Amino acid sequence: MNKTELQTLIVKVKKYFAIFFLICLACVLTYGYLHKPELPSEVVLKQDFIAGQSIYIVQDARDSDEPKSLRFYVNDGDGRSDATMKVLLAKTPPFLISDTDLKDVSIQRVSNGLHIKLKGAVSRYRSDLYLEDGDTYTTYRVSLEQVETRPPLPSGR
Repeated sequence: MNKTELQTLIVKVKKYFAIFFLICLACVLTYGYLHKPELPSEVVLKQDFIAGQSIYIVQDARDSDEPKSLRFYVNDGDGRSDATMKVLLAKTPPFLISDTDLKDVSIQRVSNGLHIKLKGAVSRYRSDLYLEDGDTYTTYRVSLEQVETRPPLPSGR
């Protein structure tokens, strides 16, 4: 192998390493974009409901360009910290999900359950809560009064 062949081989190897490096960099950036770490959710309200049960409102972590989202739960807190409750509530389905601000939410205890007033869209709502009452379960109703203040959104078609 003479000197020119060796130099040509070195140039080709450098070229292939550069292409390989760019492909790896593109893969890492794509993976980072698709699996970007989520900011932790935050418990923004805890309100007593019945003996041993509390209402928790958790605000989803979001970037500044993403819409707000509040998730509503009923759970027995047992004096746990907010950090522990975030983990516990993340494993529980919420009974209400809305894109409203916390200041636009009003929760009232009524004789057969809860009455919730809010402004904004609701993406999930369950009107029955089955809560443990000793050895049995008791059904509580969740009535929802919703006011939508935004104009209709374009469909994008």
